[in-house]
Amino acid sequence: MRAITLFLLALTLHAQDPGRGVNFYSYEKEKALGAQLAAEYRRGATVIDSPELLRRIDALGAALVPASSHFTYTFALVAADDTALHEPVALPGGYIFVPSALILAARDIDELAGMMAHAIAHVEARHGTKAATKGELANQAAVPLVFMGGWTGYAVRQNAALTVPLGRLQSVRAWELDADSLGARLMAAAGYAPARLADYIARTQPADADPPDARSPLPPRAARVSALRALPAPAAPPANPPSLAEMQDLARRVLPDAAKAPPRLAR
Repeated sequence: MRAITLFLLALTLHAQDPGRGVNFYSYEKEKALGAQLAAEYRRGATVIDSPELLRRIDALGAALVPASSHFTYTFALVAADDTALHEPVALPGGYIFVPSALILAARDIDELAGMMAHAIAHVEARHGTKAATKGELANQAAVPLVFMGGWTGYAVRQNAALTVPLGRLQSVRAWELDADSLGARLMAAAGYAPARLADYIARTQPADADPPDARSPLPPRAARVSALRALPAPAAPPANPPSLAEMQDLARRVLPDAAKAPPRLAR
C-alpha cells in the first residue's frame, strides 16, 4: 500500500482540470493497469463473498454504465468504513469496490445508485490516467506505476491533503464536481433521481467550515448539493431496481461483526 500512497500524492501534485488535456494511456493500457491495481487492492482489502448481494450490485452498476463505455466493469463488495462519504474505490478500466458502509448508510436505492454513478463517472472521465499523463510530462521518473482509485476518500483518511500544495487542491476538488455532474447524468438516464445523491452528500459530508478550509480535497458541501438539486428529475423511474432493504439485509448477514455497526456519518 506504500506505493499506492506515493502515487496518490504524485497524482494530486500533477492534477489537471477534469476532461481536458492529452492522455498517453490507451484504453488497453488503462485496462491492464486497472487489473494490476485491482489485484493489489484486493490483497489489502476484506472482500466479501456474497453471490446474492453481488448480483444486485452488478445489476445496479450495469444500469448506470453508459452504453458507449470503452470499459467492462467489475464490481466487488468490501467490508470498509474508512473513506469519505463511504465512496467506492474506482480504479482505471472499470474496477469498482463498493464499501459495505455505503450500502448500510444509504436510505434508498437512489442514494446508493448516485454514489455508484459518481464512482463510474471517475472511470469514464479517465481522471486518473489523464492526471498521470500530465505527471509523466512533468517528471516521468517521479510517477509510480500504480494508481489508487477513490483517491479523495483515501486522502481524507490518511490526512494526505495536508501535504499537497494548496493551489493543486482546486483541481482535486474540480474532479469531484465533474464526477458529481457526470454521475448525475448517468443516474438520471437510468431512472434514478440526482436529488437523492444531493440528499446523501448533504447528510454524510461534513458541514462547510467558516471560513472555508483551503486544505480540504472535497468541494464545498453547499455547492455540491445546490448543483445536484438544480438538475431535472428523470423522465421515468428505473426498470426493476434492486431492493435496498434486501441488499442491506444480505450485507448484515455476511459482514464481519465489527462491520455490522451503523456506519459513521458526518455531524
